[in-house]
Amino acid sequence: MMRKHPVLQFRRLVLCAAVFGAISAPADAVTIDNATNVDIPAQPYPLSGLRQRLMDAGKEIPKVDNSLQSDIPGTYYPPANNDVKTAAVIVVPDCDDRFPQEWISVLHDTGLAVLRISPGKAHPSQSYCTAGTLDNPKHGVAYWAFDALSALDYLARQPGIDPGRIAIFGYGYGAAAAQLAVYRHGHAKRFDERFGAMIGLRAQCMSEMDNFVPALLVTIKDDPLNPPAWCQWRMDRDTRADRVPVTFEMLQSSAKPEKQTTRSFLQIETAPGTTALIMDFLRKTGIIIKGDKP
Repeated sequence: MMRKHPVLQFRRLVLCAAVFGAISAPADAVTIDNATNVDIPAQPYPLSGLRQRLMDAGKEIPKVDNSLQSDIPGTYYPPANNDVKTAAVIVVPDCDDRFPQEWISVLHDTGLAVLRISPGKAHPSQSYCTAGTLDNPKHGVAYWAFDALSALDYLARQPGIDPGRIAIFGYGYGAAAAQLAVYRHGHAKRFDERFGAMIGLRAQCMSEMDNFVPALLVTIKDDPLNPPAWCQWRMDRDTRADRVPVTFEMLQSSAKPEKQTTRSFLQIETAPGTTALIMDFLRKTGIIIKGDKP
Protein backbone atom coordinates (compact mmCIF):
# COMPACT_ATOMS: atom_id res chain seq x y z
CA MET A 1 0.00 0.00 0.00
CA MET A 2 1.24 3.45 -0.89
CA ARG A 3 1.26 6.01 1.91
CA LYS A 4 -1.31 8.76 1.33
CA HIS A 5 -0.49 12.46 1.57
CA PRO A 6 -2.87 15.36 2.21
CA VAL A 7 -1.77 16.86 -1.13
CA LEU A 8 -1.43 13.58 -2.97
CA GLN A 9 -4.24 12.56 -5.24
CA PHE A 10 -3.87 9.10 -6.68
CA ARG A 11 -6.14 6.98 -8.79
CA ARG A 12 -5.58 4.35 -11.44
CA LEU A 13 -7.29 4.63 -14.77
CA VAL A 14 -7.81 1.12 -16.09
CA LEU A 15 -8.07 1.14 -19.86
CA CYS A 16 -9.25 -1.64 -22.15
CA ALA A 17 -6.65 -3.39 -24.30
CA ALA A 18 -9.02 -3.42 -27.24
CA VAL A 19 -9.10 0.36 -27.22
CA PHE A 20 -5.63 1.45 -26.14
CA GLY A 21 -2.73 -0.01 -28.11
CA ALA A 22 0.52 1.42 -29.41
CA ILE A 23 0.74 3.96 -32.22
CA SER A 24 3.72 5.49 -33.94
CA ALA A 25 2.55 8.75 -35.48
CA PRO A 26 5.37 11.13 -36.42
CA ALA A 27 6.15 13.66 -33.72
CA ASP A 28 5.88 16.70 -36.01
CA ALA A 29 2.84 15.77 -38.07
CA VAL A 30 0.73 18.69 -36.83
CA THR A 31 -0.52 20.97 -39.59
CA ILE A 32 -1.66 24.39 -38.34
CA ASP A 33 -1.79 27.09 -40.97
CA ASN A 34 -0.22 29.93 -38.97
CA ALA A 35 2.58 27.91 -37.35
CA THR A 36 6.02 29.49 -37.64
CA ASN A 37 9.55 28.35 -36.88
CA VAL A 38 11.28 30.59 -34.35
CA ASP A 39 14.66 30.92 -32.65
CA ILE A 40 14.17 31.71 -28.98
CA PRO A 41 16.95 33.83 -27.49
CA ALA A 42 18.67 32.07 -24.62
CA GLN A 43 18.65 34.23 -21.52
CA PRO A 44 21.98 34.83 -19.78
CA TYR A 45 22.48 32.67 -16.73
CA PRO A 46 21.44 34.60 -13.61
CA LEU A 47 24.01 35.41 -10.99
CA SER A 48 23.48 33.04 -8.06
CA GLY A 49 23.38 34.25 -4.50
CA LEU A 50 26.59 32.39 -3.68
CA ARG A 51 28.50 33.88 -6.60
CA GLN A 52 27.28 37.35 -5.67
CA ARG A 53 28.40 36.92 -2.07
CA LEU A 54 31.83 35.70 -3.17
CA MET A 55 32.18 38.67 -5.54
CA ASP A 56 31.11 41.09 -2.82
CA ALA A 57 33.81 39.59 -0.63
CA GLY A 58 36.40 40.32 -3.30
CA LYS A 59 36.89 36.70 -4.29
CA GLU A 60 37.94 35.79 -7.80
CA ILE A 61 35.56 33.24 -9.23
CA PRO A 62 35.55 31.57 -12.66
CA LYS A 63 33.16 32.86 -15.26
CA VAL A 64 29.98 30.96 -15.96
CA ASP A 65 30.46 28.52 -18.84
CA ASN A 66 27.89 29.50 -21.45
CA SER A 67 29.34 27.25 -24.13
CA LEU A 68 26.39 24.86 -23.98
CA GLN A 69 23.79 27.61 -23.92
CA SER A 70 22.54 28.76 -27.32
CA ASP A 71 19.34 29.97 -28.91
CA ILE A 72 16.57 27.37 -28.81
CA PRO A 73 14.75 26.33 -31.99
CA GLY A 74 11.00 26.07 -31.69
CA THR A 75 7.68 26.08 -33.49
CA TYR A 76 5.08 28.64 -32.49
CA TYR A 77 1.35 28.12 -32.96
CA PRO A 78 -0.07 31.58 -32.16
CA PRO A 79 -3.60 32.28 -30.97
CA ALA A 80 -6.26 32.86 -33.61
CA ASN A 81 -7.00 36.34 -32.27
CA ASN A 82 -4.20 38.60 -31.04
CA ASP A 83 -6.71 41.24 -29.94
CA VAL A 84 -7.73 39.16 -26.92
CA LYS A 85 -5.22 38.05 -24.31
CA THR A 86 -5.15 34.26 -24.25
CA ALA A 87 -3.39 31.53 -22.36
CA ALA A 88 -0.50 29.52 -23.76
CA VAL A 89 1.43 26.30 -23.23
CA ILE A 90 5.15 25.69 -23.71
CA VAL A 91 5.76 22.12 -24.84
CA VAL A 92 9.03 20.38 -23.92
CA PRO A 93 9.63 17.08 -25.81
CA ASP A 94 11.45 13.96 -24.72
CA CYS A 95 15.22 13.64 -25.05
CA ASP A 96 14.95 12.52 -28.69
CA ASP A 97 12.72 15.50 -29.57
CA ARG A 98 9.55 13.40 -29.56
CA PHE A 99 6.20 14.67 -28.31
CA PRO A 100 2.69 13.25 -28.95
CA GLN A 101 1.67 15.41 -31.90
CA GLU A 102 -2.05 15.12 -31.17
CA TRP A 103 -1.59 17.11 -27.98
CA ILE A 104 -0.48 20.20 -29.89
CA SER A 105 -3.69 20.10 -31.91
CA VAL A 106 -5.80 19.49 -28.79
CA LEU A 107 -4.27 22.47 -26.99
CA HIS A 108 -4.42 24.78 -30.00
CA ASP A 109 -8.00 23.79 -30.85
CA THR A 110 -8.97 24.79 -27.31
CA GLY A 111 -7.84 28.31 -28.12
CA LEU A 112 -4.43 28.16 -26.47
CA ALA A 113 -1.24 29.36 -28.10
CA VAL A 114 1.43 26.66 -28.17
CA LEU A 115 5.22 27.02 -28.28
CA ARG A 116 7.06 23.75 -28.92
CA ILE A 117 10.75 23.99 -28.14
CA SER A 118 13.62 21.64 -29.03
CA PRO A 119 16.26 21.93 -26.29
CA GLY A 120 18.13 18.89 -27.60
CA LYS A 121 18.86 20.76 -30.82
CA ALA A 122 20.18 23.71 -28.83
CA HIS A 123 22.66 21.44 -27.01
CA PRO A 124 23.62 18.80 -29.58
CA SER A 125 26.73 17.76 -27.71
CA GLN A 126 24.66 16.19 -24.96
CA SER A 127 23.70 12.55 -25.59
CA TYR A 128 20.53 12.46 -23.52
CA CYS A 129 18.84 9.33 -24.84
CA THR A 130 21.78 6.99 -25.39
CA ALA A 131 24.24 7.79 -22.61
CA GLY A 132 24.01 6.74 -19.01
CA THR A 133 21.92 4.22 -17.11
CA LEU A 134 19.30 4.38 -14.38
CA ASP A 135 22.10 3.89 -11.83
CA ASN A 136 24.41 6.40 -13.49
CA PRO A 137 22.32 8.84 -15.54
CA LYS A 138 23.84 11.37 -17.90
CA HIS A 139 21.64 14.34 -18.36
CA GLY A 140 21.65 18.10 -18.65
CA VAL A 141 18.15 18.71 -17.31
CA ALA A 142 19.23 22.05 -15.80
CA TYR A 143 20.04 23.30 -19.32
CA TRP A 144 16.64 22.18 -20.58
CA ALA A 145 14.84 23.84 -17.67
CA PHE A 146 16.71 27.04 -18.41
CA ASP A 147 15.67 26.74 -22.07
CA ALA A 148 12.05 26.46 -20.94
CA LEU A 149 12.44 29.58 -18.80
CA SER A 150 13.99 31.42 -21.75
CA ALA A 151 10.97 30.32 -23.80
CA LEU A 152 8.67 31.65 -21.07
CA ASP A 153 10.37 35.05 -21.22
CA TYR A 154 10.00 35.03 -25.01
CA LEU A 155 6.38 33.90 -25.08
CA ALA A 156 5.22 36.33 -22.39
CA ARG A 157 6.19 39.18 -24.73
CA GLN A 158 4.24 37.91 -27.74
CA PRO A 159 1.07 39.73 -28.92
CA GLY A 160 -2.15 38.24 -27.66
CA ILE A 161 -0.55 36.28 -24.81
CA ASP A 162 -1.59 36.62 -21.17
CA PRO A 163 1.76 36.27 -19.34
CA GLY A 164 -0.05 35.19 -16.19
CA ARG A 165 -1.59 32.14 -17.89
CA ILE A 166 1.32 30.22 -19.39
CA ALA A 167 1.67 26.54 -18.52
CA ILE A 168 4.55 24.16 -19.21
CA PHE A 169 3.84 20.66 -20.57
CA GLY A 170 6.75 18.22 -20.60
CA TYR A 171 6.92 14.70 -22.00
CA GLY A 172 9.30 12.08 -20.60
CA TYR A 173 12.68 13.71 -20.10
CA GLY A 174 10.99 17.01 -20.97
CA ALA A 175 8.76 16.53 -17.94
CA ALA A 176 11.87 16.39 -15.75
CA ALA A 177 12.94 19.74 -17.21
CA ALA A 178 9.43 21.12 -16.69
CA GLN A 179 9.55 20.16 -13.02
CA LEU A 180 12.87 21.92 -12.58
CA ALA A 181 11.47 24.99 -14.38
CA VAL A 182 8.89 25.45 -11.60
CA TYR A 183 11.17 24.39 -8.75
CA ARG A 184 11.09 26.98 -5.98
CA HIS A 185 14.83 26.84 -5.29
CA GLY A 186 16.05 26.64 -8.88
CA HIS A 187 16.55 29.06 -11.78
CA ALA A 188 12.85 29.96 -11.77
CA LYS A 189 13.22 32.15 -8.68
CA ARG A 190 15.51 34.49 -10.64
CA PHE A 191 13.04 35.12 -13.48
CA ASP A 192 10.42 37.87 -13.49
CA GLU A 193 7.92 35.63 -15.29
CA ARG A 194 6.58 32.43 -13.73
CA PHE A 195 4.69 29.51 -15.20
CA GLY A 196 1.09 29.19 -14.04
CA ALA A 197 0.98 25.38 -13.94
CA MET A 198 3.08 22.35 -14.84
CA ILE A 199 2.10 19.07 -16.57
CA GLY A 200 4.35 16.05 -16.96
CA LEU A 201 3.19 13.21 -19.25
CA ARG A 202 5.09 9.94 -18.75
CA ALA A 203 6.88 12.04 -16.21
CA GLN A 204 10.50 11.38 -15.34
CA CYS A 205 10.87 12.71 -11.81
CA MET A 206 14.34 14.11 -11.13
CA SER A 207 13.87 17.09 -8.84
CA GLU A 208 12.50 17.90 -5.42
CA MET A 209 8.78 18.65 -5.49
CA ASP A 210 8.76 22.05 -3.86
CA ASN A 211 7.20 24.09 -6.64
CA PHE A 212 5.95 27.61 -7.23
CA VAL A 213 2.78 26.33 -8.91
CA PRO A 214 0.50 23.26 -9.00
CA ALA A 215 1.82 20.26 -10.91
CA LEU A 216 0.19 17.22 -12.53
CA LEU A 217 2.33 14.12 -13.07
CA VAL A 218 0.86 11.47 -15.38
CA THR A 219 2.69 8.16 -15.49
CA ILE A 220 2.10 4.71 -16.98
CA LYS A 221 2.24 1.56 -14.88
CA ASP A 222 5.35 -0.57 -15.51
CA ASP A 223 6.97 2.11 -17.68
CA PRO A 224 10.68 1.14 -17.63
CA LEU A 225 11.83 4.45 -19.12
CA ASN A 226 9.99 6.76 -16.76
CA PRO A 227 9.25 4.63 -13.68
CA PRO A 228 6.22 5.77 -11.66
CA ALA A 229 8.06 4.59 -8.55
CA TRP A 230 10.49 7.50 -8.93
CA CYS A 231 7.62 9.98 -8.73
CA GLN A 232 5.95 8.09 -5.88
CA TRP A 233 9.18 8.07 -3.87
CA ARG A 234 9.79 11.77 -4.39
CA MET A 235 6.20 12.64 -3.50
CA ASP A 236 6.38 10.59 -0.30
CA ARG A 237 9.58 12.44 0.53
CA ASP A 238 8.71 15.98 -0.59
CA THR A 239 4.97 16.72 -0.53
CA ARG A 240 3.65 18.44 2.56
CA ALA A 241 0.55 20.38 3.55
CA ASP A 242 2.49 23.66 3.45
CA ARG A 243 3.69 23.14 -0.15
CA VAL A 244 1.93 23.70 -3.45
CA PRO A 245 -0.04 20.54 -4.35
CA VAL A 246 1.30 17.92 -6.73
CA THR A 247 -1.26 15.59 -8.31
CA PHE A 248 -0.16 12.11 -9.33
CA GLU A 249 -1.99 9.87 -11.81
CA MET A 250 -0.91 6.43 -12.96
CA LEU A 251 -2.49 5.08 -16.14
CA GLN A 252 -2.68 1.39 -16.84
CA SER A 253 -2.20 0.33 -20.44
CA SER A 254 -2.20 -3.09 -22.05
CA ALA A 255 0.46 -1.88 -24.50
CA LYS A 256 3.79 -2.40 -22.75
CA PRO A 257 6.20 0.55 -23.16
CA GLU A 258 9.12 -0.37 -25.38
CA LYS A 259 12.84 0.10 -25.16
CA GLN A 260 14.18 3.62 -25.48
CA THR A 261 15.58 3.15 -28.98
CA THR A 262 12.59 1.34 -30.48
CA ARG A 263 9.68 2.80 -28.59
CA SER A 264 6.51 4.18 -30.08
CA PHE A 265 3.88 6.52 -28.72
CA LEU A 266 1.12 4.84 -26.74
CA GLN A 267 -2.45 5.62 -27.64
CA ILE A 268 -3.23 5.99 -23.96
CA GLU A 269 -1.17 9.21 -23.99
CA THR A 270 -3.86 10.95 -26.05
CA ALA A 271 -6.88 8.82 -25.11
CA PRO A 272 -10.12 10.65 -24.18
CA GLY A 273 -9.70 9.92 -20.47
CA THR A 274 -6.14 11.22 -20.44
CA THR A 275 -7.12 14.29 -22.44
CA ALA A 276 -10.00 15.06 -20.07
CA LEU A 277 -7.69 14.65 -17.07
CA ILE A 278 -5.12 17.14 -18.34
CA MET A 279 -7.60 19.68 -19.70
CA ASP A 280 -9.50 19.60 -16.40
CA PHE A 281 -6.23 20.36 -14.60
CA LEU A 282 -5.64 23.36 -16.87
CA ARG A 283 -9.11 24.65 -16.00
CA LYS A 284 -8.72 24.09 -12.26
CA THR A 285 -5.41 25.97 -12.25
CA GLY A 286 -6.84 28.93 -14.17
CA ILE A 287 -4.85 28.46 -17.37
CA ILE A 288 -8.12 27.92 -19.22
CA ILE A 289 -10.89 30.19 -17.95
CA LYS A 290 -14.54 30.75 -18.72
CA GLY A 291 -14.81 32.69 -21.95
CA ASP A 292 -11.89 30.98 -23.65
CA LYS A 293 -12.67 29.06 -26.82
CA PRO A 294 -14.41 25.80 -25.77
